[in-house]
Amino acid sequence: MSTTSTASASPAQHNAALAPEERSFQLRNGLVIRAKHWRSAGPEVTPRDCRRFIAFHGYLDNAGSFDPILLEQLGPEPVEILALDLAGHGTSDHRTSEDYALWRYIEDADQIVEQLGWQRHAIIGHSMGGAISTLYAGLFESRVTLCVLLDNMGPLTRSVEDQPQHLLEHIADKKNLLTKRSAFHPTVESACQARSHGGAYGIAPEFAALLMPRGLRPSERTLEENGKTTVVQGWTWSTDRLLTIRSAQSMSEEYAKAFMSRITCPVFAVMAEEGLFHLKDVLNHRTDWIHKGKLEVTSVPGKHSVHMENAPLVASKIIPWILAQDVRELAKL
Repeated sequence: MSTTSTASASPAQHNAALAPEERSFQLRNGLVIRAKHWRSAGPEVTPRDCRRFIAFHGYLDNAGSFDPILLEQLGPEPVEILALDLAGHGTSDHRTSEDYALWRYIEDADQIVEQLGWQRHAIIGHSMGGAISTLYAGLFESRVTLCVLLDNMGPLTRSVEDQPQHLLEHIADKKNLLTKRSAFHPTVESACQARSHGGAYGIAPEFAALLMPRGLRPSERTLEENGKTTVVQGWTWSTDRLLTIRSAQSMSEEYAKAFMSRITCPVFAVMAEEGLFHLKDVLNHRTDWIHKGKLEVTSVPGKHSVHMENAPLVASKIIPWILAQDVRELAKL
């Protein structure tokens, strides 16, 4: 079951044609996934299958991470993009099962696509969302028309021999979480500053601000000073805290290869020159995994979230590639 509401465009959304709709999708298990739905043309226009996207954001981000690049419209042709708040992120529900394995996101997306009635569509994913995209494209190879990866080349992996120790660390992290206080920020600006200090994952404060409408919820903190009690109003992250600890299980290289070697659609990867260090290590051998689909890789100056911090540059790489794909099919009016 899906619902729709119209969101008013913020000052940052200076292109009125791209003011998004807020969408809600109730899954079979009762979980509600929320999303931002952009259409560059009216609802009476059906874009080409290669111009209709599901967008998967990165770890601890939300659908707002795609705002800058969507303002570029991904080209002049009609486009439709559904940017999800993945479960446990943004405004979407937290999982009662406490299971945030990557394949759970794929199952969620499959149900959402079913509700949309999309037979074929493209996908775009940043970071963790790129990992989800590679698994999704390999699983539903006849459904996915195009796959765009932003600073990603598949899921993080761990050797099978390391899995027992990894699980022990997960169990310890989960116990410690019970006594760990949630982050508290007295202002939205302080939350933006905190989000900018994430090392390779950090985002400049002015772009981190795009994540805050969906990434924060009101909170309060009680302070004791000189025998006086003061309640301070502020903000905390809307993300499920379970996402901040190690997952219970990681994929092996063989597992990831089994999915990625099934990909048959064209794949375009835009890598940040100052992105995550591990991508340089896996890029060479993982490109050979995508042997059924046509893979193109390019790099751009910038850090891991360059699609937010320099959207015009990233869009200038993606747009020509997308427009060159599947040119036989026309948008349906």
